[in-house]
Amino acid sequence: MFEKFTEKAIDIVKAAQICAIELNHEKIYPEHLFLALLNDSNGIIVKTFSIYKIETEKLKEEVIRILNKRAIVNPVEYVVFSDSSKEIFQKTLKIAKLLGNTFVKPEHIFLSILDSRELELTDVFKDSGIDIDKIKSMFYNILSANKNKKIKHPEIIEKRRRNDKSDSIISIIESSDSAKIFDRAIAKLSTSNYEILGTEQIMQSILDDSESELSKTLAEFGITAESFSSKLKEISSRQAEFGDKQIIFTPNALKTIMTALDIVREEGYATILPEHIILGLLKSKKGIAYNILKELNVNEYLLMEKIIQPIEKQVNETLYIMRLARQEARRIGNYVVGSELILLGIVLESNSIAADVLKDLGVTVKDAREVIEKLIGVSDDWNTTEITFSQRAKLILEDAWNIAKSQNKTKTTADDLLLAICNQPDSVAMKALSILGVDVLEIRQGIKNKLENCAF
Repeated sequence: MFEKFTEKAIDIVKAAQICAIELNHEKIYPEHLFLALLNDSNGIIVKTFSIYKIETEKLKEEVIRILNKRAIVNPVEYVVFSDSSKEIFQKTLKIAKLLGNTFVKPEHIFLSILDSRELELTDVFKDSGIDIDKIKSMFYNILSANKNKKIKHPEIIEKRRRNDKSDSIISIIESSDSAKIFDRAIAKLSTSNYEILGTEQIMQSILDDSESELSKTLAEFGITAESFSSKLKEISSRQAEFGDKQIIFTPNALKTIMTALDIVREEGYATILPEHIILGLLKSKKGIAYNILKELNVNEYLLMEKIIQPIEKQVNETLYIMRLARQEARRIGNYVVGSELILLGIVLESNSIAADVLKDLGVTVKDAREVIEKLIGVSDDWNTTEITFSQRAKLILEDAWNIAKSQNKTKTTADDLLLAICNQPDSVAMKALSILGVDVLEIRQGIKNKLENCAF
């Protein structure tokens, strides 16, 4: 039966067996399988529940409550599959075949559990706010082998303008929030016999501030100055830090910082925080520091969530607009946020100076959506990959960041984004505005007038 199961699907079955033994059950029930799926924190199912604000921990408690009714007195060493579990597996194979999939994934097991309406889990789903039909439809789209071809975004094929990395890095190093970190990191070079700054010195420098909230968060995951330094002493080669070139930063340290800078721009900050550097390290997945985190068995997904939460509590316009832009990308079955979806995000946000300017110029959500959908197309495909930004969108975020910094702002705002869009005449966003009968001069004058009025 399991010869067509992927390694991940078999791992779920094995985890269900362990759950049954730990809970003192003689048989493996569908609830054990569901519990194993919930324990896979990096799986699509848990991430989907997170998107829909479904509390996984509460779900686990309810599943265990159901399973506790079946516990026996004597310890269990060997378990067998219940008839209901066997039915789940048979149904799983049928669903995979129906969707044109050669192999069974954990998501197929999840779908077969959702299909089994006679299980007590059905009530748990309803009580937890899970719309079974909606979730099923979404996962059927995810797994379907006959998906529509993904929309190719017009801004993806553009050649990216070469960034002046030196200016960006100097700006980061001189930032008040990160200057101390880089001062300490550079000081460590003299004791390490290296002349080039690597990810390991940056990480050590962050961990040295043991009283910071970030260091306390990292400590919860077993990442302390002591544990990191201990692992670092075991490394005799610095090969993981280098590509072909040796510069003031190792290539992987540079990759980490540039990734952190992308995160900063997407979240609407005009300054880089230590938290952003750790997020950059986790996203770039390169270098000695990252290798040490892997050796410390750090759950990367949970750590990123823990770091992001306090940052996102300080909600700002840009962060909210980027969320709306990503939501719109998923709604139209796209995997790319282009300049036009940033524009739509500004219109949807509705409370900013930029949104007011567009509203005064007659731009509505309905009209903007219709024009944008005609320009880039719509698909009914559900995208499971991470939403990315087009080259043009990244230039807009970079330009907005520079506009904010030139005005000594701590955060970028919607008007910075809209002005940055106006600086990209060949973008899809500007094509959309042209169709809507709006020109650059009207936007710039409108923003200027509103900012002047706010000053009084």
